[in-house]
Amino acid sequence: MHRAAYAAPAGGDVSIVDILRSDGRVSIPDATTRDVAARRALAIAGVVPHALVTPSTRAALATCVRDAAAAGTAVVPLGLGAHRALGHRPARYDLALSTRALTRIVDYASADMTVTVESGVTVAALQGVLAREGQWLPVDPPLPEQTTVGGLIAADLAGPLATSQGRVRDLVIGTAMTTADGKEVRAGGRVVKNVAGYDLMKLMIGSLGTLAVVTEATFKVRPRPQTTRLLVLACADRPAALALASRLAELDEVALAITLLDDGDTSPTWQCLLGGVAADVDVVTTRIRAAARAASATVAYDEDGAAPAAAARLAVARDLSRTAADVVVRAATLRTRVVDLAAAMRASVDDGARVRARVDPRAATVTLALETADAGAAIARLRAVATGHGATLVVERWPDALAATIDVWSPLPPALPLMRRVKAALDPAGVLAPGRFVGRI
Repeated sequence: MHRAAYAAPAGGDVSIVDILRSDGRVSIPDATTRDVAARRALAIAGVVPHALVTPSTRAALATCVRDAAAAGTAVVPLGLGAHRALGHRPARYDLALSTRALTRIVDYASADMTVTVESGVTVAALQGVLAREGQWLPVDPPLPEQTTVGGLIAADLAGPLATSQGRVRDLVIGTAMTTADGKEVRAGGRVVKNVAGYDLMKLMIGSLGTLAVVTEATFKVRPRPQTTRLLVLACADRPAALALASRLAELDEVALAITLLDDGDTSPTWQCLLGGVAADVDVVTTRIRAAARAASATVAYDEDGAAPAAAARLAVARDLSRTAADVVVRAATLRTRVVDLAAAMRASVDDGARVRARVDPRAATVTLALETADAGAAIARLRAVATGHGATLVVERWPDALAATIDVWSPLPPALPLMRRVKAALDPAGVLAPGRFVGRI
């Protein structure tokens, strides 16, 4: 088994451990119970890193990557680790490189509506800074308090807001990163019209840290909606709920997020988050109420979208994929097929399993979280259903026992050979997160 060169080598050479410890800004845990626990907390599919490094400056991080590469050490970049289950089990996991200490707000030009932050800043913390100026970054990834900006980019995280507000690729306009050989580079810029380095910047999005380590990001931000409103529609049963999908999918941009929740224990409900000028919100509210009456659904909740109770309801939908389930899968298809796909996926699940489902009719996605005794069989059935409906499927969670054989992405994209060439060009030695990406790149 490959082991990283963490012990000081003979002959007086300085090891990566010595370099990083002498820097004074980086911590590597010793073999104590507390540190073992810290490393185990960052395990991926049962694989525990040999060491954890937490640089507090971009320069220290670059030094870490450069020396790790020289030592033949595999580095898996992480933020707080909340989304580390995404992607394949790493082929090697020598060093967990956490950006959690990179927490500076580098620049915030509220008049220009741009903000630059280090990659360890959490989404929730960033939203708090922007809110003081009446602005926001219109993203709602799962677990925003535990999601760093770097994780947002590297995992291409998105929530129900994405269909109205765009994904992170539509909002990020510049990045700083450390390449696999420890060089610090920039792509894009802090001004919206600056498109230099566009391709490299976009390559970072969704790459799971396999191409470079994002250390800083610049976003274009937006004014917060003048008014927000959350309506919850309770439906008699699953068919009645799905029948509403096409009507709700047609709502305009005032409908910030439209999500169907079906936990199997209570009646399916639609969550409709509205935002904008008060008069426009009122108009869309009237349309939703009319659609509900036509489908024999009742309006179970209608309140200010910023109220604590509303925020709690929205968190249930946003965080579904991070619940304590054995299996979480997300399928994507065409809008015209999403209702049939949702019904077929739900019907394919064994009667003994507990299922919670989320359907986004505008993104045309179906997310299922399952508690099941036979995860492998459940995943196989769901994959077959998705394939039969012309949908793609991503397995976002599975038991560790399946890690060696699970196919996270299906079908594999036609661009896979190109993806392999990009990895070979940017990380020829396979230093960064080896085996984590599509096709185990």
